[in-house]
Amino acid sequence: MYWALWRKQHKKQAQVRLHLSYDLSGDAPARAVITPGKFCERKAWKAVLRPGDAYVADRYYGESYQLLGELEKRGVAFVVRLRNEAVIQTEEPLPIGAADAARGVKATAWVKLGCQKRYESIRLRVVWLQTPKEELRLVTNLDPEELSAGEVALLYKERWRIELFFRWIKCILGCRHWLAQSPQGVALEIYLALIAALLLQLYTGHRPNRRIMEVLQFYAMGVATLEDVMTTVRRQQAKQNKK
Repeated sequence: MYWALWRKQHKKQAQVRLHLSYDLSGDAPARAVITPGKFCERKAWKAVLRPGDAYVADRYYGESYQLLGELEKRGVAFVVRLRNEAVIQTEEPLPIGAADAARGVKATAWVKLGCQKRYESIRLRVVWLQTPKEELRLVTNLDPEELSAGEVALLYKERWRIELFFRWIKCILGCRHWLAQSPQGVALEIYLALIAALLLQLYTGHRPNRRIMEVLQFYAMGVATLEDVMTTVRRQQAKQNKK
């Protein structure tokens, strides 16, 4: 798979990258793009943007101030974390309500990002959020009337769900080793895993766990019957409903 080789992360060779748009309201993947590891995440993001979308993204996506301006022009709403090194020029401080303060909001203001005129961002709103570990700076193009500072903080907290989903894909669906060697074959494997996850979640009402995936594998090998599969699914559903 020389087409995929790039660099090592955590002593492992990074080869394939899944660029995933995750639907927070439905708690399920919405769109996916599979590329070799050496592919710009911001470029992949731009390829799937649609007018009317709203995104919550981590620090890497906030490095390009020009991209934030392009999102605004394309009618895309966003909440993006800024790096600690980001230069923020405060133009208009905004008041903080009690509900905002209760969610850890320290300050909020209309700002422009960047230290040079040629790289300066459009007018945006930054929310300074204090967490138990660190201070976060979140930028959005939405007015306080559309999204309060406290709601900005809450949305960014929910972004962590996509990290849990990636962990689930690797640990439960078993997407750690490739049967295919071509980019198309690898993409098919990942798409099939995502389709399986969505179908099982639609059927059971919960994200399938390791036990359900195991019995499906036994069924595919001819070891378990369809009745065994359905018995396991119903048993796991009952356990989930008790929680």
